Amino acid sequence: FGQADRWSTDAKVQYSNAQARNRPQSGINVNNYASVMYMLPVSMDITDFKQDLLPNRKMRWYRTEDKSVNPYWNVRNRTNDDKRDRWIVNGSLKYDFTNWLNAEVKAGGDMYTTNQETRVYGGSPIVTNGSYSTSKETYKEFNYSTLITAKKDNLFGKLGGSATVGGNLMDQKWAKLGIDAGELLVPDLFMSNNSKGNPTLTDKVKDKKINSVYGSIGLNWDNYLFLEGTFRNDWTSTLHPDNRSYFYPSVSLSYIFTEHFNTPAWLTYGKIRGSVSSVGNDMDPYQLYNTYELGRDPNNNPITKRNKILFDSTVVNELITSTELGAELRFFDNRFGIDFSYYNTVAKNQLIDLPMDPGSGYEKRRINAGKIKNTGFEITADAKVLTSGSGLNWNIQANFSTNRNKVIDIYPRENVTRYDLATYDAISIQAVAGALYGEIYGSTFLRVTDPKNADYGKLILDANGNPQRGEQNVRLGNQQPTALIGITNGFSYKNFNLSFLFDARLGGKVFSATNALLQRNGSAEVTVTNGDRAEFVADGVVTDGSGGYTKNTKATTPQRYWTAIGIGNLGITEANLYDASSIRIRNIQLSYDLPKKILGKTPIQRAKVGVSCNNVWLISSHLRGQDPEAIFATGNNANGFESFSPPTTRTILFNLSLSF
Repeated sequence: FGQADRWSTDAKVQYSNAQARNRPQSGINVNNYASVMYMLPVSMDITDFKQDLLPNRKMRWYRTEDKSVNPYWNVRNRTNDDKRDRWIVNGSLKYDFTNWLNAEVKAGGDMYTTNQETRVYGGSPIVTNGSYSTSKETYKEFNYSTLITAKKDNLFGKLGGSATVGGNLMDQKWAKLGIDAGELLVPDLFMSNNSKGNPTLTDKVKDKKINSVYGSIGLNWDNYLFLEGTFRNDWTSTLHPDNRSYFYPSVSLSYIFTEHFNTPAWLTYGKIRGSVSSVGNDMDPYQLYNTYELGRDPNNNPITKRNKILFDSTVVNELITSTELGAELRFFDNRFGIDFSYYNTVAKNQLIDLPMDPGSGYEKRRINAGKIKNTGFEITADAKVLTSGSGLNWNIQANFSTNRNKVIDIYPRENVTRYDLATYDAISIQAVAGALYGEIYGSTFLRVTDPKNADYGKLILDANGNPQRGEQNVRLGNQQPTALIGITNGFSYKNFNLSFLFDARLGGKVFSATNALLQRNGSAEVTVTNGDRAEFVADGVVTDGSGGYTKNTKATTPQRYWTAIGIGNLGITEANLYDASSIRIRNIQLSYDLPKKILGKTPIQRAKVGVSCNNVWLISSHLRGQDPEAIFATGNNANGFESFSPPTTRTILFNLSLSF
């Protein structure tokens, strides 16, 4: 709009309302229906407990000695509800000074409010009179940016160029106000002031700002040689004034050699590229200085207490530096193409919480430490196997990637070489200096360890013929896959389109707590042989009393055998450490374009109906009834542990697309 249409504007408003009841939970707890169902004795029918209340209004269930809960009762009488109203607003205004120079300003906001409510009725072992909690969470993020762009081809002869410069102001605010009444005074009266004890109040706020300046300079020679450099400097409110500014540039070079000189007819397109870049990260607000938390003791007296983490005001930003080399080639008039990328990424000055001696008054301390290197490559290929204007078309796309994520060091200043990413009972996922990220540590079977002994590697059984736990806190494997593969086949015939995605994960290890506990419970398939639980003689040796070993001849029962393996909370780790490889059909899509003659003179220009299915078929898995992708870890990178994960879902979607 305006004179010579030099002004242009754009605005978008998006609103969403999301409501959920009884979101699923994972792990070993009464809110995870999978764990309750898995541990149900196989001789029982869960539908016998569909009538979940006894005449005295107590919960009907087969167990009363612990906090186990009837899942039918749980879904009706232990509810968690959340509702989120969200607005995303964006607007821009642009002015073209000339055909090669323009300026643009943008403003945007992301705002949501989440209300949560949890109710537990009385009548179960969880709480006698019921309990109640409610909270309200608000989040607002506003960004204001400007960008000046200059771009001109043939600036000096065959030399073209572009340049940008701009800035951004980010303002982020988060707040949460909640009250937990705990056990209720009057049963099933869900009010915050109906508390049997002292309600717990949560009142938290977080404010964060980042001011940024950024820009780029690009040069190209005759549209076959391209050089681009970028820069960005952030000033964050979460770091000390001496360290809050951090700068990260990048530079890239690409060369389209098929545009530079004549190439064979079978080579349609060829490009090689390389880049070096860096990215800086800060941390969450209010993690710089050591303050005290306000609270109350059981007698409702006001108290103050330390944070669990000892903060350090001298920490600096994290920095990730990446180098990438690649090539793209296309052949035979684009009938076949291949793209190859190699990368090397180094992350240093990572902000981690290092464990401390509890006698210090703190559990952990915040430091800059850790250096991790990611090295890998990715190959993508595509081919038009069959091409026909009105007949059958067949396209294939394939992807292969491998990544080695190696820990260079943790904190050499204090000889720290291990860092726990997550710990589950006697099992831990660790970052270990000099090893791949995600080492799995746990316990092993007791075995003959002398390589010179004829029985080397065999299990050393106890006097009753059962396995024994050997060394603990031993490296057992790594969670990282060796490679990822994906293959998509796409077919089209006239107005029909069909595609399916096949993918595979190769390598890596995962521990299954589900299998470990099912075995100890006698519910796992491996605890039965040919439908029978007869006594058997376990393969292994026993000590002969003089430092040697003899073959085991003592019979044992499946119950004693698997109880021995299930020692402790999660048993002998080695027994349930599995290969995490899997092969599956990830997705199938089928669609049909309605012929234009059917649409006639309607305002509809194009109509397409389709159906798609996700998570179609897990073809191969070593995890004994579990999906290797259904891991327990949330909020961290420790994905080598599975615990009572619900079966993964298969979704079928029907869609209609109209163009006017």
